[in-house]
Amino acid sequence: MKYYNNKPGEKQGYSIIPVGFPKFTSSFVMLVLIIVLMLFGCKKDFQFDKVKSLTWNPDFALALVHDTITLRKVLTQNGAGDNLHIDESGNISILYYYNADAFKLKPNDLIKLSPFSFNYLHQVTPAEQNVLSVSDLPIPPVTFTIGIPANNPEIRIDRLQVKQGTIRVSTNHTFSNDGSLTCTILNATKNGLPFSFTLSPFVAGQAQQDIDIAGVSFNLSSAGNKVQASVEGVLKKSSRPIAGDLISADFQVTIGSIAWFEGYLGQQTFTQQLDSVRVRVFNNAYVLGEVHFMDPQDSITIVNSIGIPTEVTIEKLIAINNASSATLDIASYLGSGAVIQIPSPLITATLPVIKTVVYNNANTGNAMNDFFNMKPDWVAVQAKTRINPGGNALNFFSDTDSCYADLRVKLPLWGHFDHLTFQDTFDLVIEKPEELEHLEFRTKIANGLPLTARMQVYFTDANYNVKDSLTGVDQIFIREAPVDPATDLPYPGVFGIKDTSIILNMNRMQNLTNVKKMLVKAVLNSVNEGTANVKLKADQTLKLNFSARAKLRKTVEISN
Repeated sequence: MKYYNNKPGEKQGYSIIPVGFPKFTSSFVMLVLIIVLMLFGCKKDFQFDKVKSLTWNPDFALALVHDTITLRKVLTQNGAGDNLHIDESGNISILYYYNADAFKLKPNDLIKLSPFSFNYLHQVTPAEQNVLSVSDLPIPPVTFTIGIPANNPEIRIDRLQVKQGTIRVSTNHTFSNDGSLTCTILNATKNGLPFSFTLSPFVAGQAQQDIDIAGVSFNLSSAGNKVQASVEGVLKKSSRPIAGDLISADFQVTIGSIAWFEGYLGQQTFTQQLDSVRVRVFNNAYVLGEVHFMDPQDSITIVNSIGIPTEVTIEKLIAINNASSATLDIASYLGSGAVIQIPSPLITATLPVIKTVVYNNANTGNAMNDFFNMKPDWVAVQAKTRINPGGNALNFFSDTDSCYADLRVKLPLWGHFDHLTFQDTFDLVIEKPEELEHLEFRTKIANGLPLTARMQVYFTDANYNVKDSLTGVDQIFIREAPVDPATDLPYPGVFGIKDTSIILNMNRMQNLTNVKKMLVKAVLNSVNEGTANVKLKADQTLKLNFSARAKLRKTVEISN
């Protein structure tokens, strides 16, 4: 018999392997003969030719499984996964539905700035031609005032810093000259200095150049959403240009994204699409049994780091059952909680404003129970978000700010449950089962859950095809840990105990050929046919100890 010690973290893997006996040496045969002579030496008529083959039937015992089932493991295998929430007291809840990024407002969704442009044109006069023939010629500045077009006419821009943007300058001069053209944005700075750029030299024909304006800050607080720009230049002494030549430059300003904004974003409304989420928690219980929660809760936590007051209205909260095609919208039962007011943080704040609203049976007229009695396969939510509901206010944001909702439907595990199913798999190799006279499985089970369990053990091949089961059509029944009716929790340190011994005889041994796995499956239920209310906590366990006792059937042949 062999067993394997797996690496830490790996499942236990064991083999019950009756190994073939080696050929026996003459010394071994002599030892057997001495034993025979000692037993029968007093019989002078002993006939050695009538000595029969010896049969050896040793017993072997081996621990097979030592496993602990926790509620975390059960619920993870039944679709909860990351949906589990365990608080500091070990109370366990399921996040039946959650969306940590629902109806999110991003700063650049709140303000859209279209590109804006201005054109500079200067025609050389005869007097300027005369000056250029003997010296350099300054070109006097020309000032432009350009409105910034926004997606909402109510938007007021006081201060704005560009995160990504360009000024594209397209020129089409009729001459070439070593002079330069300088553009200054009169109400803009970069790194604390007035922002300007210079184009040089003048090139005849069409040309284009892009100026990066990332980091440029505009102060429009007294300009009414208007950018002020000045264009001037200098022409170097030359025979060109001549009178009638043109200096032509088109300036197009594109602000792709904003790093900082101050002003007013107007009253805008954003309605999200109906957001449906597939529900996979307790799928098996919903199909086979019943799940009833005493205190289901729906919470919405809104986190707002944008300097903007916001109003969120829950328009739809729908349970959808695929099997019956039934739906239930409980938004109308949320009462005043359906409209959530979120204030703006202060402009000097370092933390966002957080607002949480919780819906339960008490404040929804038991609508939460009705919602889950639908046994929904899908949950759908739709919300409307309105900014600046009270009118003009100081709005501000950086490009890293946002306003979003964390939607969670939390189910504290307090109620009654039917058909919660757990299963786990262990390696088990039984080679040459024909050499086993019988195989006895022993179980020692300590149940610390306030749920009864019906357990079965299946023997499978490497592809999980079932070859046999431990108890046939029967199941191992395991009583629940006794529950204190005052708390709905098990009494501390008290377990439901189940010790069982099952023998597989020679006939059943043949079913174990090519067995590679042992699959343990337990179905958990509240007592009283799944109707008794209990509280489940993370530290409640179902402890499994399986061992095996194998009797070998081996004949020892004695030869000269």
